Amino acid sequence: MSGRYGMTFARDSIERGEYEEAIAAATEAITSGDAGPEPCFDRARAYELLERYDEALDDFEEATRRNRATKEMSPFEIDDAYFSAVVAAARATSKERGVALLARYRAFAVDGAHLKESVEWELRLTGKLPSLLDKTKDADAT
Repeated sequence: MSGRYGMTFARDSIERGEYEEAIAAATEAITSGDAGPEPCFDRARAYELLERYDEALDDFEEATRRNRATKEMSPFEIDDAYFSAVVAAARATSKERGVALLARYRAFAVDGAHLKESVEWELRLTGKLPSLLDKTKDADAT
């Protein structure tokens, strides 16, 4: 723990923008035997902020698995962060890989809060649904 009650050293490092330090702290917690979801979740967030999406997604999935066993964190908090990372990763890669990443979310998070949104994002990536974020395109043109 860091100096603030209830905050891991990794999470504190993330707040300071020290993502590599956060990864190292979370990895140390994991290798030292912390079986809870928090170190994986913290490391996943740091990976995502560094745009190391594959590692982030792996760690969000591990945090989810661990949380199913320990129930230490809000499942929605993990799922929401996981889905955000999936969308960021999908937007940062090829259309085909982006679609595969969204399918990965649906396959893993079968009870996730963002299943419908993952389908909508797939349609956006493939040009079948206008992006709400792209103001350069006419939303009625599709």
